[in-house]
Amino acid sequence: MPLFANKFSEEFSALLEKTDVSCYKISQYTCLDQAYLSRLKSGEKQNPSPETVMKISLALAYYSNKAKLRDIQKLFKAIGLSILTSED
Repeated sequence: MPLFANKFSEEFSALLEKTDVSCYKISQYTCLDQAYLSRLKSGEKQNPSPETVMKISLALAYYSNKAKLRDIQKLFKAIGLSILTSED
């Protein structure tokens, strides 16, 4: 499967690069399997659960002040969800 096979992998990869956070660091913070995170990044694995995206988001925010709300929103939009209300 090609790199960036889906929108989530594209957004996740870009955010990892922007924040300089590794899949290893995220796995340490979240207890998610590092290999699973790498497969999400490459596009081999698709459609993570909202809970998984939230864990990833919290880890990114913990390790880097470069992770902004709009970046986290992009991760959620990539799985068809939003963290913002219609009033935001």
